[in-house]
Amino acid sequence: MAFDIVSSGIYLPKNRWSSEQMDAFLALPVGTCNKRFGVAYRHVAGETESAIEMGRRAVEDCLSQTELNLSDIDLVIYASGTHHQSLPYDASALLAALDAPFGVESFDLNSTCLSFLTALDLSHSLFLAKRYQRILIVTSEVATGVTLNRSFPPQKETATLFADGAAAFLLAANEQSPGLIARRFETHHSGYQYCQIPGGGSFLNPHRISHDENLDVCRFFMDGKNLFRKVAQVLPTFLKAGLESVQLTPADIDYLLPHQASFRALAKMPKITGFAAEQVINRFPTLGNQVAASIPINLHLLRQEPDTKGKSVLLMGSAAGLSLGMGLIYL
Repeated sequence: MAFDIVSSGIYLPKNRWSSEQMDAFLALPVGTCNKRFGVAYRHVAGETESAIEMGRRAVEDCLSQTELNLSDIDLVIYASGTHHQSLPYDASALLAALDAPFGVESFDLNSTCLSFLTALDLSHSLFLAKRYQRILIVTSEVATGVTLNRSFPPQKETATLFADGAAAFLLAANEQSPGLIARRFETHHSGYQYCQIPGGGSFLNPHRISHDENLDVCRFFMDGKNLFRKVAQVLPTFLKAGLESVQLTPADIDYLLPHQASFRALAKMPKITGFAAEQVINRFPTLGNQVAASIPINLHLLRQEPDTKGKSVLLMGSAAGLSLGMGLIYL
């Protein structure tokens, strides 16, 4: 017993920054962001498009495609790498925004960019335990509030990476469905320091440091070269072990849907993974890196394409930590 994907929905901010606007913001020659960083445009959340508001709209889109409503859902998992606020937890804020019936069980889950995939894996286990009949996973990310801020000079590498968006997936228990056919997760903590936002928690208490110091440590820091080098080193062995556990090879799978980490990472994906370029889902030019929302937004869009029903998709990604994750499903 596992699950079916009943429906899915997304929300993308209305405001789009073109590559030319990115060039101007970063004081670069026209054409640089497109040629060097692979940017066509980026969806950037406006003042009224909070993570919770985008999540609400994604849920409404998801439920509009079914005859089900919030009262039919047993559990809501809010799976995101960024937070709407410190307290209360974000799933409760989402339920309040949806004016959901009282009593719906909910919690947050955060494994940064792998949050949706982790939630999918957890949901599989919960269905096997027969605890729930329907689970709603919601992922909503506002990353540009950190990377496109005007408090500090923007960093070209990170400012061109990120974009905003939200996705919602409704899962239902099904004794005939395999759910996740294969799954594997690993944490390589030697890469912990390569990708961080040090502030925002108890480690660097904002009440014990100055306002300017707090602003500084709430920035996004990434050592892109060493991060990519580490992922390229450990990913092939990780992927091989995961596929061998179900006696499959890249040739047996229809699509590889990786976390949309960066322009460079997507370009190198066939060489690193052994998948053919035409198997790899790459919407980085228009969607960018949407943190944990990258995988579900791209999965939703893949589900909308013709002739994809019944096809196999390997969801795979890396996350700050440094963690790797993969899960194989049928559309």
